[in-house]
Formats: sequence, C-alpha cells, structure tokens
Amino acid sequence: MSIGPRPYNIKYRIFVDRETCTQKFEEFIRISDNKKYNALFYYGIAGIGKSKLQRKLQNVLNEEYPEILWVSADLRNPSYRNVSTFLVALRDEIEKKCNAKFYLFNMAHAIFWKKSHPDIPIPKKTYPLIKEDSFFNSVINVLNETKPGPLGLIPVKLIFDIINKAPDSIRRFFEEQAISIDELASMEAYEIEKRLPGIFADDFTSNLGMNSRACIFIDTYEALWEGLRGKGSFHEKDKWIRECLIPNMKGVSWVMCGREKLLWAEECDEDWKNYITEFRVEDLPEKYSEEFLKDCGIEDKDIRSAIVKASEGVPYYLNLSVDTYEQACRSKKPEVKDFADTKKKVFDTFVKYLDKYEIRALNILSVPNSWDLNLFQRLMEKFNKNYSPDEFTELIKYSFIKEDTDDNFSLHQLMRKSLQEHQDPTYRKEIHLFLNNYYSNKIEGLDFKSITQEHEIALIEAYYHAKEALNFEDLGGWVVKYTEPFNKAGYWKTIYPMIEDFVEMLKREFGPDNIYYGIFMKNLAYLNEDLGRYNEAISYYQQVLEIYEKNMGKRILENNALVVDDHAIAMVTSDLANSYMAIDEYEKALTLQKNALKLVQNKVGEDPLYIALIQQNMAMSYQYLGQYDEALELGQEALNAREALLGEDDLEVAITAGNVAVIHQQLGNYEEAFALAQRAFNINEKKLGPKHPVVAQNLSTLGALCTQMDNLENGVKYCQRAVEIAEERLEENHIIIAETLVNLGSSYQYIRRYDDALEAYQRALHITEYNLGSENSKLATLLNNIADTYRMMDNYEKALEFYQRALNIARSCLGKEQPMVALIMNNMGKLYIDTHEWEKAHSVCQQAFDIRKKTLGTDHVDFAISSLDLGIIYGCLGRRDHALTLSEHSLYIFEQKLGSDHRYTKQAKLVVDTLKEI
Repeated sequence: MSIGPRPYNIKYRIFVDRETCTQKFEEFIRISDNKKYNALFYYGIAGIGKSKLQRKLQNVLNEEYPEILWVSADLRNPSYRNVSTFLVALRDEIEKKCNAKFYLFNMAHAIFWKKSHPDIPIPKKTYPLIKEDSFFNSVINVLNETKPGPLGLIPVKLIFDIINKAPDSIRRFFEEQAISIDELASMEAYEIEKRLPGIFADDFTSNLGMNSRACIFIDTYEALWEGLRGKGSFHEKDKWIRECLIPNMKGVSWVMCGREKLLWAEECDEDWKNYITEFRVEDLPEKYSEEFLKDCGIEDKDIRSAIVKASEGVPYYLNLSVDTYEQACRSKKPEVKDFADTKKKVFDTFVKYLDKYEIRALNILSVPNSWDLNLFQRLMEKFNKNYSPDEFTELIKYSFIKEDTDDNFSLHQLMRKSLQEHQDPTYRKEIHLFLNNYYSNKIEGLDFKSITQEHEIALIEAYYHAKEALNFEDLGGWVVKYTEPFNKAGYWKTIYPMIEDFVEMLKREFGPDNIYYGIFMKNLAYLNEDLGRYNEAISYYQQVLEIYEKNMGKRILENNALVVDDHAIAMVTSDLANSYMAIDEYEKALTLQKNALKLVQNKVGEDPLYIALIQQNMAMSYQYLGQYDEALELGQEALNAREALLGEDDLEVAITAGNVAVIHQQLGNYEEAFALAQRAFNINEKKLGPKHPVVAQNLSTLGALCTQMDNLENGVKYCQRAVEIAEERLEENHIIIAETLVNLGSSYQYIRRYDDALEAYQRALHITEYNLGSENSKLATLLNNIADTYRMMDNYEKALEFYQRALNIARSCLGKEQPMVALIMNNMGKLYIDTHEWEKAHSVCQQAFDIRKKTLGTDHVDFAISSLDLGIIYGCLGRRDHALTLSEHSLYIFEQKLGSDHRYTKQAKLVVDTLKEI
C-alpha cells in the first residue's frame, strides 16, 4: 500500500441516524411484556446499513435498558443456519453475559451430535461446561466410546451413574426435568433436533426465570436462502426459526434484519400479524448523513454536501466516500470535485489515490466470490507479485470488505460491480481460469464415497469460474467429468443447478433442435427423476424425444459410430415410462415400454442388455397394476439376463434384484424377497458407500420385510437407519424420504409406538402431497397406514375418515379391482369387526376377499388375511362350519409362507382352536 502513517486504533464507524428505526425499536421493547411472542423485522437493500443499525439498537439496550439481556447471531456464518448450531451460538453468548447453566440442553445436544455423527468424536470445545464441571467431561468421554447409530445404543446407565456422582445441585436439576436422559437416548437424531428449541427454552427459563427480559438479534436473514433460491417452498427455509425457535421462547423479543419482507402473516399464518412488526429501512436522511461524515472527520461542509448528494443516503457509498477522503488526505487536500456528481465519481476518486498494486489487488479480489488468506496469497503470487501478502491485514480494514465466516472474506457487491466495470476482460478471464484450476484440483480424481461439504463448495466455485474461463466445448467436457462423481454419490441437488444452467447455455448457443442440447437435457431429466420431480422429468423426456426424432440418422459425436436411431429412441421412451410409473400412470407406462421393447427387438443385432433393461421396467409396471405373475416372470428373466451379461455383483444387477424383491414381497414370498433385497443392499453398500440414497432405499425395503416377517426389532433398526441416510443426503421434501418414513411408521406401528408411527406418517404425508399432489396411489397407501394406526389406538372415527379417503384415491388411481383397493377394504372390515358392526364388516371383507382371490390367488398371504377375517366374522355370526373352513385355509397358508412363529400364524391357530371348541 502507499507509504504513509498508519493509525494504530481504527475508529469504528457508527451511523448516528435511524431516529425512526430506533423509535420503532423502543416502542417494540416497551410493549414486549404484553405479548407471548414478539418479533421486529427491519428490511432494506444491501448497503443500507442494517447491520450497523443493529449495533446501534444494541447500544440503546446497553444504555437505556441495562436489565434486558441481549445476544446476537449473524447468519452470514453458514454454521448458524440450522437449529442446533444456532442454539449453541446463542448459549455461548448468554453464558458470557450471565451465570447461566444449560445442563439439559448440553446433554441433549451431545446425544444429538453423537447420533448424527456416530463415527466422529464429540468436539469438547462445543461444551463450555467441561471447563468447570468434571461430570460433563465424563459424559462426553462415555458418549465418545460408543457409536450410537441404528445398530448401537446410547450408554444411558453410565450417564446416570456419572450424574449420580455429580454435585447435589446438578443431580436435582436432572431429576426435575420434563424430559429424561433415557427418553433422549431412545429418540432419533432428527427427533432430538426438533426438541432442542424447547429444551433450550426450558434451560433458559430455569436460569433466568419466567419473567426475564431478553432480546435476540439475527442479522443477514436472507443468508438462509443462499444457494437455495427456487428450490422447494420459499418459507420452508426459515421454518425452524418461525415454528421451532420463536414459539418455544415466550417473552423473548426477536430483532431481525434482512433484505426482503418476510410476509409470515400473509403467506404462512395470519396469526403472525399479532406478533411481528416489519419495518423498511429507508435511505439516510441528509442531516444524519451529514452528522456521520462529520463524525468521521470530514470538516469541509462543501465536501460533506457533495458526498451526501452523490451517495443518496446509501451507507455503502457514504463509507466508500470516507475511505476515499482518507486516501486522498495522504497525498493532497481533498476537493469537492473529487466527490461531486455521481457514485461512479466517488469510486474513481477512491481508486485514484491507490497505488497500482493496491488497485490490482482489489481488481483480482473482485473475481472470486470469496477468499481466505491462502487463496489471497496464491492470487497475489500469480497476478500481483509486487504486492506483499503481509498487506492482507491492512486491506481487509476497508469498509467494503466483510468477513463472511471465520477467516473468509468477500467484497461488498456494489464495490465488486464497480471494480468489474473497469477491468480488462482478457485479464479477468485469466483469473477465472486460475480459480477454475484451483477449485478443480480440490476435486480431481475424487472418490465419490468420500465427498464432503468442502468438495461440494469446490465444485460450485469451480463451475462458476469455468463458465467464465472455458470455451463452450471444454465447458461441456468439464461439466461431464467433474459432476460425474457427485451424481454417482447421490449429490443430485448440488449438481442440478449446473446441469440446468449448462442446458440453457446449449439452447442459446445451438438452438432448441440441436442433438447436444437433447443429450444434456436427458441428463437433466435423469436428475429430476432422482430428485423426485417426476412431472418435470416427463416434460424433459418428451422434449428429448422430439429432438431425437428430428435428428434421426445423425451421428451423436464426430468419428463415432453412435447415431440417433430406433435404439436411442427406445431408451428415452423407456425412461419416460419410468417417470409415468412414478405418478401412477401405469397403463401409459406399460404401453411406452412395449413400444420401446419392440423398437429394440426390431433393431438389427439387437442388444440383449437393453432388452433386459426394458423387461425389468415392464415387470415393475405389471407389479404396480397388480399383475404379479407377469411381473415376476419378466423380472426374473431380466435378472437372469443381466447377471449373465454384467456379472452377479454389478450395480445394474442390484437394481433388478431389488425390483424382483419387491414383486416377491407383493406376492407374500417374504423369504425370497428378503434374500434378493439383502443381495441388492450388499452390492450397493459396497460399491456406493453406506450413506448413498439408494442404500437408504435398500435398507427401507429390508426393514419393511423384517416387519412383515415378524422380526420387529430389526425392522425398526433398518428403517431408522434408512430415514437417517435419506434425510442427510436428500432435499428435505424428497419423495424417497417419504418412502422411508412410511416403512418406519409401519415398523413403529407393529411395536405399538403409535404416536411415533403417526409422526412418521404425517411427515411422509406432507412430502408425498408436496411432490405428487392429492391423488396418487402412494398417498392411498400412506392414508391406509394412518387409518390403521388410529384403528389400533381405538380412534375409530378418525380411522374411518382416513380409510375412506384412501379407498377413494385407490379406486380413482388404480381401478376398483386392484390389490391396494382390497387391502384398504379389508382393513375397514377389521375396524367394523372391532366395533362389532358385523353386517358392514362382512360386506367390505367379502369384497376384499373376492378381489384378492381374483388378482392374487388363493395361496397368497393377503388372501389368507381376508379369509381369516371372514372366518372371524362368520364365527361371531354363529356360522361355525363356514368360519372353520376359511380359518383353517388361512392357517395352512400362513404356516407355509410365514412359519409357525409368525404373529399371523399364531392368530389363525387361536381362531381355529377356538372354533373347534365351540
């Protein structure tokens, strides 16, 4: 930097403005005692001074309301954007200001953390209590000695032993809590996380009393949406603050700052109009801008007037003007003309008083989105060798440089834009190329089973710079190469924006009929399928078919024998059919699959591998249509062919094995189904890693089978593990999460944890309706399960409501004579049996019996269930002989299919023995 004296104490610039904002805040504080929830939200454009306004409001509390405890958190720090780490940050701030002890919260958080990261030791620095409470240090040590995943347990007894040896005050504290350690230990990580706000609030109240006054500041609220705009529901992103934090901390005042109005009352819950005030932060009035500039040492009234006029009350430009003034003072007396007319003039004047190396440093730093010291040094060594890395600490003192996270910095966007407007495009492209290589090297040769969040960030940054640095052909190659491991690992939500962006670039570059556009659009369709966005996938597949048909006979790549032909059309047609299956269009899917199979079979030198693929997909259509014999025949044929062509341990073979397992499951062949599902799981876990979304699906299937086979303990464990993986790796509303939750709910239902079952089902219901709408066979299955749970809880009115809704949907989506319809009707019959409404019970159970006899045959487990229920009804109606015949047939099937120890077999034997005694 320029040679000159350096101040040893930097004066922090605080705006002396915001009289109206401050007045609104004081009104807010005064009325907070009269509201159970109280929130004030300031919103305004970037650079308007919201962060400094918060500091001023905090000073107001310090000076005028010293009895109010206040703490703050800035969401620019990514780690604060989820509930658990946010609460840890608040706890740390509160403990610094008062002698508070968050005993239960710390315990709950430690158990939550260990359940979330079973293979990683708990970081002791997260828990300040360790410094003064040896008992908590012992608890952490005990937790770190176990791996409490789905197959392990939290050592509750050891924790109680430690607490019992703790001081009396600590022991009494834990004895008096509403939630116990063993309850926490029995919960899943996501269940604990949902309760953390309430536990935090209880500890807060225990420490500070019911009538304590506190104020929590949240800054940079818009950071919650960073990188997530356009993905899912807008208001899902801050739901944990709106619905989990604020309602659990009654009496606490919340002051938040962000760029956009929240609209909680308008779009979420109109009741918020009673509890939240939203206030726009306007441009600074001239008199306050004047005071600010004068406070910063600008004595010349004419210069102050010029700055106020040029800056138009935007604090960013006022700050930049002060920087410019201070720079100018080093070499000359500043003049009015340096600040007059436009904001651009202020920027130009600021740059004018920097030396060429300082200017070059800022220009370089306007290219990356952010940088740390290491990247800064690398950039300077490459592009600005005469600028010493030691100047870093001086550079970051400028007001337009902000610290985003610990040791990570960025330029204010307005400053960045101003710098970019003056850059040589060629020079800028060189920097982009360097940064693309810098981030690409971080993910070069990446093992897809070892991907971390750091790798995700590197990929996102590398693509940003690749777009600016590479020609179009090289960019396409880069996208294919570097997204492939993330795609294979199931990081679909990470790569989707890149593929989508590149597809749009292809369309602009080559037009909507170009074959390359079609090829990449097919990849986009695949990703939409993976993400559970089936309607979007269908739209893309249909466009791909149109493009392929227009390019029939053309080579896909130069010097490549691969051309767009019937084979290529068949493959896209088969993919389109898969998406139709996902939205219950089974007949349409089957028609498309038959067309695809015909195209492939008619091709000279037909490819048996692709024939097997289409047969596998057709098998699933037949299975969904209830045509199980056709499904099993085709599925087994496809499995045999793929094993012969690919080997027994291929990932594609695992897919087919898993599909055939589902068909056997529907047929009641649980042993065969379990063996195939276990095989699919073993292959996928080995080749994809233990936390891949596909592995979650395999585990969920195994859990469902265990539940059906009466292995209830393993059923719960498998299903819990499946949900954990799915929630960790997928977007919060992904349909796979719903599928794993359905099986988890079923496993809870059979061990009589009805409340847990309903919670799982309700979450699955929300996700399913979000993705597939209110008319879908998956929804019918889920509603039937909810009804079953209410029936088992003796809430017959609620159960009947859900059964009827499920039945209407199943008939509408699948037809009147389909196994799913029979399942729901038979369960309704069970309800009428429970309520002794024998005529109604007989009517619906007989219909279910007839449908199952026609579609499943008389040796199917489901038919045996209907037969037994009819036997019970006839027995209660005094028709013993008919009842005994039906019940004995059921017992025979259960013994053959399920074994003598299964709950169904035992129930049937009891019914038969009872009838024989009559």
